[in-house]
Amino acid sequence: MTRKSGWDADNIGLSLRVGAIVTVLGFVVLAAEQRLANDVSPQEIIAAETAPNFAPAPVRAEPVQMAPAPAAEADYFPSHFPEPTGDPQPLPSQF
Repeated sequence: MTRKSGWDADNIGLSLRVGAIVTVLGFVVLAAEQRLANDVSPQEIIAAETAPNFAPAPVRAEPVQMAPAPAAEADYFPSHFPEPTGDPQPLPSQF
């Protein structure tokens, strides 16, 4: 008995049929999703757009005026302290 290797006409035809079925099923699913997404009638859309809106009008807030920070507060915090003087202290004992 000899084994066939590679693709023959039957395998290629089967692959094309499976690909076509998968493609058609994909289109059917997309069409169903579109139909479900557009399940609102045009009359309902018009009614929703023309319905009165009882929400309060947005209130415009006054812009907040930020006072410029003094130069001393804008500096990096170590500059607020004098330079260390004297010998460094030994590190504490470790656990």
